[in-house]
Amino acid sequence: MRETAAGEQRVALTPDDVARLSDRGAEVVVERGAGARADFGDADYSAAGADLVPGPELVFGRSDVVAWVKPPAYDLDSMPLRPGQVLIGFQDPVQRGDRIAALRARGVESIAFERMSYDARAAQPDPLSAMSRIAGGVAYREGRALLPERVRSRRVRVLVLGCGQAGLAAIAEARTRGDESPVAVAHREEHRVTAMARGARRCLVNPSPAAITDLIVDMDPELIICAAGQRGTHAPRLLDHAALAALTAGAVVVDLTAKAGGNSVATVVNSTVHLDNGVLVTHRSNYPSAVPHAASRAYGAATAAAIGELPPLRTGLDWSGLRN
Repeated sequence: MRETAAGEQRVALTPDDVARLSDRGAEVVVERGAGARADFGDADYSAAGADLVPGPELVFGRSDVVAWVKPPAYDLDSMPLRPGQVLIGFQDPVQRGDRIAALRARGVESIAFERMSYDARAAQPDPLSAMSRIAGGVAYREGRALLPERVRSRRVRVLVLGCGQAGLAAIAEARTRGDESPVAVAHREEHRVTAMARGARRCLVNPSPAAITDLIVDMDPELIICAAGQRGTHAPRLLDHAALAALTAGAVVVDLTAKAGGNSVATVVNSTVHLDNGVLVTHRSNYPSAVPHAASRAYGAATAAAIGELPPLRTGLDWSGLRN
């Protein structure tokens, strides 16, 4: 389907993904124009074996599995949903939990990439990991661009909260930009080891908000990347009012966890908040859309792999066995 979430430029499957799924026996229906904003044309989808249709109604009406990047802006009740159908993609389970439950009561299942298990040994990263790697780098660059020019012109002091894929990508981006080696906060000891190996100069494991405030007073960070959280659950509040008050005017906090509640008490979804002490706290929900072609390739490959693990393609069962 063509994405309709605000500002979304990606597409859930690229023509290469369509070809791979077609080779495995799937029939793929694609809404016309679905990939245009990511530089994938309708002719490319057609050549890959997709059946192009003029609107989302036909995608939903003909598909056993509907793949998206984000839930559509239109009401799903306006689509021809049916029992046994599967909606796969980012589902925003923290904010849309009631909606997902209501769909399940009607027999429509939702597979949330936010809750898909991470497997470092997998040949193909899961969609959340793939997007988090891109989001961490993009968020770092965009947050850095918001700093005062006098700060941007030299090495920036950086604090990274969370050492999952997004946090590690932010640490790597700091090194690429020539900024000071970040200080990091990790949830577990094994994350600390990884963060140090990626270039963090120091890493605290599971500190309290008060300890994070003390860290801010000690290091005076100019850029904070918030990326701490467990998949599909509420994000921990790590930056309380005291921590934000301890920041110096001009500091920027980029919170990647806003849709899960935010690591900062001042975070507002898809907004930039100007605090009284001159600090910016910013979030937007689609950082990977800044590089839609590359992000779509990464997302589509991961999505096609996830679809390939559904019983009809993995075992040859018919679709009636999907919900079992």
